[in-house]
Amino acid sequence: MSESSLKQKTIGALLWNLLDRMGQQVLLFIVGILVANILSVEDYALVGMLAIFSAIANIIQDSGFSAALIQKKETTAEEFSSVFWFNLGMSILLYGVLMGCSPLIARFFNQPRLVELSAVIFLALPINALTIIQSTILNKQIRFKPLTQINLYSMTVSGIASLAMALTGCGVWTLALQPVILAAARATLLWSRENWRPQRTFRFAVIRSLFGFASSLLLASLINTCFLNIYSVIIGKLFPQKQLGYYTQGNKMCDMGVSLIYGSIQNATFPIFSTIQNERERLIRAYRKTIRFTAFITLPIMAGLFVTAGPVIRLLLKEEWWPSIPFFQLLCLGGCFTILTAINNNFIKVSGRSDGILKIEYYKIAFTVAVVLLTYREDVLTMVAGLVVTRLLVYIINMIYTAHYTGYRFSMQLMDLLPYAGLSTLMTLLLLPIGGWIENQLLLLVTQAAAGMVIYIGTAYITGSKILKDSLELIRKKKGHEQ
Repeated sequence: MSESSLKQKTIGALLWNLLDRMGQQVLLFIVGILVANILSVEDYALVGMLAIFSAIANIIQDSGFSAALIQKKETTAEEFSSVFWFNLGMSILLYGVLMGCSPLIARFFNQPRLVELSAVIFLALPINALTIIQSTILNKQIRFKPLTQINLYSMTVSGIASLAMALTGCGVWTLALQPVILAAARATLLWSRENWRPQRTFRFAVIRSLFGFASSLLLASLINTCFLNIYSVIIGKLFPQKQLGYYTQGNKMCDMGVSLIYGSIQNATFPIFSTIQNERERLIRAYRKTIRFTAFITLPIMAGLFVTAGPVIRLLLKEEWWPSIPFFQLLCLGGCFTILTAINNNFIKVSGRSDGILKIEYYKIAFTVAVVLLTYREDVLTMVAGLVVTRLLVYIINMIYTAHYTGYRFSMQLMDLLPYAGLSTLMTLLLLPIGGWIENQLLLLVTQAAAGMVIYIGTAYITGSKILKDSLELIRKKKGHEQ
């Protein structure tokens, strides 16, 4: 693949992934805000208690095989079929195990309703298993357009159904059925629009051959998922139920921004970079551009969300949710490190060293345990601040391992990040005082958002940001072609 072809494929993939993620997050945001203003904090807390179990089960049912199939240069129909039957069988087994454990989960949280909620929420597992291979094939073939359309259609169906249920008084069942409806709509569209069908064959030798690469990703993903969700378990167990509701809402809103950015970049770059995995110098150049672009986009967005958290939540959510503002702010800070860590993990995966990601996760375990032990006796916000510190420490370790496995040196990555970190910090410091001058929340939000864009883009232009220049050049070329 030539340099220009690689660039065009990367830009096209990024644009479709960005459209996919942006469309999903906009729909999720609108529906989420409307539903949150109808349901109670306690409803969100109940569903939040089951989040870690759903997340872990989703990781186990895939077991890292989708990434292994994308990373592998040549794949066969037999490999896709064997992984499909493995995913489906594992999801059915996991559903049975989770249903058997649901009384124990309910007893742990002292919430009897979790038993009946589990029966519905965990139904999404076997339905999602039906779509893993179709999604993997589309990603591997860099066919992001149909995937984007399917995701947006299914999200729209799920959103309309959720809003209808909330308005008709379904309460917490709205949140329980939402992922099930989404999974069912996505499965229906993928199976009706794509021609791939599994063969009636299963070879354990295929699973064993892929498991060498997939096993490290599986363990790393399990540790990461536990890390991301362990706070829901601890808060739900040790603190009043409303505190978990505030944390869940703050985390949900922050995840919209995080998922939009790193999901788009990660999904687009992994299959493309896998095609040039044997060209080390070319890969490093591509890595550096990706990190600079990620920092250029991520840092000001998360900083902007940190600054505007107050007016955003006060304008969009009823007063019952306002205590979630500091949770949202802290999680936005941690979100910066989450995104950059995920992009680095992509680089390590492309190099074939999935064991490196697992080693990083061991550090994450140590940091998380230490921080939880130091903060769990304090209030919830102190615990969440500790979570931010943990994510920073994990990112530093991640940079060291990325340098070791890919040749992208620690100092090199630091220099690629610092200009945008500096601009984002300057923007934040200039925007924060505005909150004390303007009382009207809508005017405050508009003023801070507009001023933030002017400050960031203006200072980036004055300081000669290469990413900004490349972006402006790309826009000029697009306009030239259209004319």
